[in-house]
Amino acid sequence: MASGVVLAATTGNETVDEALRLVVAAFEACFPRRIRAYYVHGSHADRTGLAASDVDLTIVFKGRFSAEAERAAIARSREACARQAAVELDFEIVDEEDLARGVYLDLKLGGRCVWGEDRRDQWPLISLATWTRERMHAAYWLIVNVFGRPPVVDGPLAFPDPAAEFYGYTRRTIRLPDGSEPASTRDLIRVTGWAATALLALRAGRYVARKRDCHLTYQRFIGDEWAPLLAAIYDRCRGEWGYLLPADPVGRQVLHAICARTLAFENHFMAVYRDFLLAELRASDPAARLTAVQSLGRIHYRDEAIRQAVQPLVTDGDAGLRTAAAEVLARYDAPAGPGSR
Repeated sequence: MASGVVLAATTGNETVDEALRLVVAAFEACFPRRIRAYYVHGSHADRTGLAASDVDLTIVFKGRFSAEAERAAIARSREACARQAAVELDFEIVDEEDLARGVYLDLKLGGRCVWGEDRRDQWPLISLATWTRERMHAAYWLIVNVFGRPPVVDGPLAFPDPAAEFYGYTRRTIRLPDGSEPASTRDLIRVTGWAATALLALRAGRYVARKRDCHLTYQRFIGDEWAPLLAAIYDRCRGEWGYLLPADPVGRQVLHAICARTLAFENHFMAVYRDFLLAELRASDPAARLTAVQSLGRIHYRDEAIRQAVQPLVTDGDAGLRTAAAEVLARYDAPAGPGSR
């Protein structure tokens, strides 16, 4: 047991619990009296985790982060724990000042405090408007970035790897308890799930706190042509195959068909996102405009209507928005690079 740490709650999985004890011991040694609480959420919080499931963990620092030096030390501790743990850790490290503006559903409603002082009753749930905005922009980033697509969008997306058996959607490996690192469908599940939760927030005004609820909620409140695909991704990729690639020919054919259909769903989301982005750029809410421009700064969307929506923002009263808008417009004026799709 890591330095005698006794968890306040167990996940029911000793390998996961030992990884949590390792994290608590390491962070308490590096940041004495600075951390309010440690929370596990996701599948290991409700004991539905699989052997290939990663561990979703949020560490809450008291007050606010004190300086960049503290942030750098946090990053080092995080990397060290990720290397030492026998399971994959998916960290989020936040401070109480940030949580005072709103807590995500998986932490607020589905998390379990495994160490420290649980203060979730004092932190508000993130507003639906903020949840929608963050999910839409995050799903856009994930669709482009996670699968290694070029950071410029100028039309319908292409497959990440058209020549691969599963079109590049299964490149991510996962670390299993035995030390092996096979290819997986984790990113396929993650990206389509984030896009689905974003669409649910935007079009149905619904929060989704748990991964297993996403396709069910989508079927109930949207129920369009993409609902069967989302159900197949969850039921087959997680439920039947446990994130791993099926070994039998029939299973591989099924996964091949799922991945072939995924591109159309991604492009459906991108069409919705384009309309959302234009509305945000033209919104009266300064936070909406700034977040939209920042999203374009991370992954450029080369589209004339979007450029025209950004143009007026270079004279906005907010200096930060003016600067961000000018940087985005400069990218529109630059020559398009090769393979910018």
